[in-house]
Amino acid sequence: MLYMEEIKKQKQMKFLVELAVLASMLLMWFCPVGLNSYHRFETDTLHYVQAEVLEILSEELEDSSLGTGQQLGAQELLVRLADGEEVYLTNYLTETHNVLTEEGTKIIVCADVPENAAPYYTVYNYDRSGAIAGLIVCFILCMIVIGKRKGADACLAILFSLLFILRVLLPALYNGHSAIVMGLVTALLTTAVTLVLLHGPTKQCLLGIGATLLGELAACVLFAVASSQFHLTGFQTDEAEGLLLIVQGTGLDIRTLLFAGIMISSVGAVMDVAVSILSALREVAIAAKAPTPGMLFRSGMNLGQDMIGTMSNTLIFAFTGGALATMMVFCSYGIQFHQLLSSDFLAVELAQGLCSTAAVILSVPVAAVMGAVFYGKNRKH
Repeated sequence: MLYMEEIKKQKQMKFLVELAVLASMLLMWFCPVGLNSYHRFETDTLHYVQAEVLEILSEELEDSSLGTGQQLGAQELLVRLADGEEVYLTNYLTETHNVLTEEGTKIIVCADVPENAAPYYTVYNYDRSGAIAGLIVCFILCMIVIGKRKGADACLAILFSLLFILRVLLPALYNGHSAIVMGLVTALLTTAVTLVLLHGPTKQCLLGIGATLLGELAACVLFAVASSQFHLTGFQTDEAEGLLLIVQGTGLDIRTLLFAGIMISSVGAVMDVAVSILSALREVAIAAKAPTPGMLFRSGMNLGQDMIGTMSNTLIFAFTGGALATMMVFCSYGIQFHQLLSSDFLAVELAQGLCSTAAVILSVPVAAVMGAVFYGKNRKH
């Protein structure tokens, strides 16, 4: 009877947590952090609107001489804008901007409407909103059908994280707030919301939050050391020139921006490893007749050693995949070994990739120690 009452109480607490998360999401949506008004380009006259190709009036196309399979040239189109207006425009097809249309194709049109001048229309890109919405719906259905209540809570946690990043983190960084503080707040808050939604406000949830935060702090310390040794200042990235212009107008702190990137990119993997080990140790402690901290620690380390290889590869391949196009360009330059080894690009990628992976590795003994100490004395939790 006491067990049933405890289960009922946990469900009530979880429901209250879900309501609190929904309320905070509404607050972020309607009351976001104010964004600095600085813009690098004046875009008041530009409007990107949905449109549909009604008719292809004429086209002059030829196959690409590079063998890319694309057709190059121009199309004269009649399109209907979202407000019902029909306009004529020329769609230029190049190797890098190739939006080949036919009747019925949904596109996005860039409408430049300056004062005291005729509007000018160009094809921006395909209208992908329908496909994106369909993919999101399929993702949510898979989460709910397979994960049921926890799948729905996971979707809620993802939505909360996205809203926090878009409505709080990015504006705060843009306005010049500390990237290290905001990175830590983002890692801690998103981890707490995710774990509380999935596991409820339990002691195991608190252990998971603590282990994840310690792993994130380890990543920051390692990245600080690596940055010092690699002489990384944040100005070596491809976006540095654009960021410098932003600094002049907003106070953005470029030097600590990489730290925020490290924490945000690694928090998911660190949380996954920490929570998996703690959950496994909890089950081991319940199943064992007389669990001891030493036995649980060894079990946690054995579990972590099996996870390290796959999780580390996941992070390394994720960074490599993101930089694959850049590496292909490097190959075309005939770059030499010492030139590549000392390049800003490789220094940044290595620091980010290896420090994020090290955070995952270090979270294993952290979670093992915490689980061993707690579950070795508290079998019922």
